[in-house]
Amino acid sequence: MIELLRPSQYRRQRWKNGGGVTDEIAADAESPPAWRVSIATIERDGPFSDFRGYDRTIVALDDGVTLTVDGNDVPLRRHEPCEFRGEAAVEAHVTATARDFNVMTLRGAFAHNVEVVTTPQRYLVDEDELLFAYVLCGEATVFDLHCAEGETAYLDAVERFDVIPGADSAVCVIHITPR
Repeated sequence: MIELLRPSQYRRQRWKNGGGVTDEIAADAESPPAWRVSIATIERDGPFSDFRGYDRTIVALDDGVTLTVDGNDVPLRRHEPCEFRGEAAVEAHVTATARDFNVMTLRGAFAHNVEVVTTPQRYLVDEDELLFAYVLCGEATVFDLHCAEGETAYLDAVERFDVIPGADSAVCVIHITPR
């Protein structure tokens, strides 16, 4: 099954601390979810929530965000993955409202890999992998789907797929694998 997920389908929720919103693209059905793929909009400086036991990867969609992770400043570069543990003490510092793409997996249950591609790529798929391709900017063809900026291709039960970004486009490819 291959499904195109559009931003209008993402589930929006405000943060408990009031510092932004999360648009959930997809998540495990458990509560709390063992994995989640989402977009965060950071509206002001402040702490990240503690996701103890999770591994996290963030890809900045906009410029102007610096994280302080366990006391170390980490300027986020647009379209470059940044990984950290969910229990790390993380503070966001923004120059303006900024968005980032997020993947988190419960460490004992799942592992994830996040890769940003700007040239055509072919992927071979393990039987039990969950696969997503989020268009960071521009447009792309994923498998046989045309995807615009902000859209996500969800691929299930495919043996292989191609990602073909358009000119000046970037796609975030996510593999979530059970441990």
